[in-house]
Amino acid sequence: MIASDVSAAPPSLDPVPVVLDDASWTELSCGLVQRVRLLDALYADLYGPRTVLASDVAPVGELLGDPGYLRSALGIPARGAHHLFALTSTVARTADGAWVVLEDTVDVPDGAGLALELRRVLSRCAPSLYRSTELRRLHPFFDTVRTTLHDRIRADGRAGRTVVLTRDDADPMRAFDHSWLANLLGAPVVSVADLRTGTGALTLRLPGQDSDHGDAVDAVLRLIPSPLLDPLDLGPTPLGGVTGLVEAARCGDVEVLNPLGAGLLESPALRAALPDLCRELLHEDLQLRPADPSEELELAGALSLDPAGGDQLVERPVTLRMLVMAGPDGYEVLPGGVATTVDDGPAVLKDVWVTVPETSATPGREEAGGRLDEALAPSAVLASYPAMTRSIGSDLFWFGRYLERVDATARLLRTVLDTSNDLGSERSPSARTAQQVLLGAVTDITATAPGFHALDVRDAEQILTEISGLLTDVGRPGSLAQSYAALAQTTRTLRDLISDDVWPVIARMRGRFRTFDGADQAPLEQGLTDIVDGCLTLSGAVADSMPRTLGWDLMEAGRKIERTLSLLALLRATLGHRRTRATEARIAGAVAQITESGASYRRTYHAAVQAELLLELMLDDSTLPRSIAFQLDRLSGALDRLPEVSPAPDLRAPLIALRSRITSWEPRELLRRLEEPGEVAGSAAPTVLLAEIDAATDSLRELATALENRFFHPSESTSPWGVDDV
Repeated sequence: MIASDVSAAPPSLDPVPVVLDDASWTELSCGLVQRVRLLDALYADLYGPRTVLASDVAPVGELLGDPGYLRSALGIPARGAHHLFALTSTVARTADGAWVVLEDTVDVPDGAGLALELRRVLSRCAPSLYRSTELRRLHPFFDTVRTTLHDRIRADGRAGRTVVLTRDDADPMRAFDHSWLANLLGAPVVSVADLRTGTGALTLRLPGQDSDHGDAVDAVLRLIPSPLLDPLDLGPTPLGGVTGLVEAARCGDVEVLNPLGAGLLESPALRAALPDLCRELLHEDLQLRPADPSEELELAGALSLDPAGGDQLVERPVTLRMLVMAGPDGYEVLPGGVATTVDDGPAVLKDVWVTVPETSATPGREEAGGRLDEALAPSAVLASYPAMTRSIGSDLFWFGRYLERVDATARLLRTVLDTSNDLGSERSPSARTAQQVLLGAVTDITATAPGFHALDVRDAEQILTEISGLLTDVGRPGSLAQSYAALAQTTRTLRDLISDDVWPVIARMRGRFRTFDGADQAPLEQGLTDIVDGCLTLSGAVADSMPRTLGWDLMEAGRKIERTLSLLALLRATLGHRRTRATEARIAGAVAQITESGASYRRTYHAAVQAELLLELMLDDSTLPRSIAFQLDRLSGALDRLPEVSPAPDLRAPLIALRSRITSWEPRELLRRLEEPGEVAGSAAPTVLLAEIDAATDSLRELATALENRFFHPSESTSPWGVDDV
């Protein structure tokens, strides 16, 4: 499935690719290379000497009046031989066999990630066909582009640093494509809040580095429209922008790719004038003519599945979205692309295959081999990128927290459902009380009051309705549905840092959530088990693929903080009041099941589950993965590895206070009844545990806040204008 992590419905795919033979590919690729050369020459002139404006062929009035013509970008130098780094063109083939260009996307080119994902999907759907077909592969193209980019930004005898600038509010499919491109180029994804200018240089805001200027950035591969980048030179922007970016580019301290103001080249008036401009600037005839918007094109068809159904193949007209990027010797065209059907039927996406002539070897092998020694030469070794920016660090921290929140809530609901099924059939007072306590614990732990506290727990229909709401209501804070939505959203922002294996897991979990609200829903207990399994799989995939760097420690800190908060809330809600021995035994058994400590309890105590002994196990056993002692040991280790921890009392003080408090706890003393005036004999009596857990929770939240303030929050704020309002 394409972009299985996006929340919107994925696009429909046609497994039949659009196949281009060598002659068609040569004609198309040569025309696209000429086109980007022409647009590059136009950009150099329009933002340089502007001689083309004095000619008779340029649409001067339309160009000067185009809002994409950014005068602030005049005179910004290019480090390489070309200004433009990438171009995406939408092309089509007419019924007479001629290629025409429908649209050029120059300001924010796209399509790299989607093209590669389409190819991967088809290779898995039809592996034998893919392996047996001699076609041009995609990865060698990106290897070449990556090497070219690194060579372009190398300066002063050191490897340069590139970042990919994206916007946080991009739609899921576009964000998916941008993250894939960053992954392919080996560059970190950043937002405008992660960058700052000072003393003419552009630097990254690194986690915890309040006084340090951060790592210098040599090139910004921007995937944000030009007018939104710099509020100082380009005007107010809803994104805030990077104040001083235009000046840094003008001084040559950083290169922006594609260059600022490249959106001018998308002008329809300019597109119509390209044939004449090509003869004037390149002294060549334009190979790919622009489509005349006043003419209705008759497009050639490509074999596709019949949209009406059935197994027959039919011809459907398609457009092709092709990507051109800078290479070592000019420009190169991605040997593939994304085709879209454009008839009256439902639009579907198709992969584009470029076949290899029988007399030639598969492209990419010799070229890649010829560059291997060069790529591995000591002089070509690149400096490593920083682990992350502040926004990525924050996303990793909250990814860990949301993952634990989904897991803990699913385990809680599953056990409460199982236990309620057993207790609901009993008539004893202890069974009814235990059921009421466990249902109330769901409301207290998830903070979804009034929840079960306002219901008659003897009414099975009300119980099921409330649980269904927790499973399906995305707009209800604290619900399992809302926690999963936050987890999926945070995961999308980390696409370039985590394994591709997580996306099928996220997709399966999303599919399971949809069944909770369906007419033919499966048993809730089985659905919750699938969610727990998904969390375990997701945790394992991340643990086996993620480097043990600062990002791992921030994620680990988030997970341990959230799990400790969940355990404390569980113990408070279930064991915070003394009840009859029979009731406490039922409640303690459910707690042992939720925390997966039943087997350890039996091996340790060889006795029936008792509240005091279970509490002792949960507090002191540092070998039990779901005990509080285990969480605090891991949390302390993660904090020890974070930068600037030793001189930071705001981080250490809450943890020291928390550990000291919990170490001093004695289970029997914690469960001691607090005598209250007018207490009714046999009623639930509050214990010392309530106040102690409240204090411990406050310390833990203080630690979480201090961690966020130190590592994630910018040290200075920026007004909507990028500078102080005047």
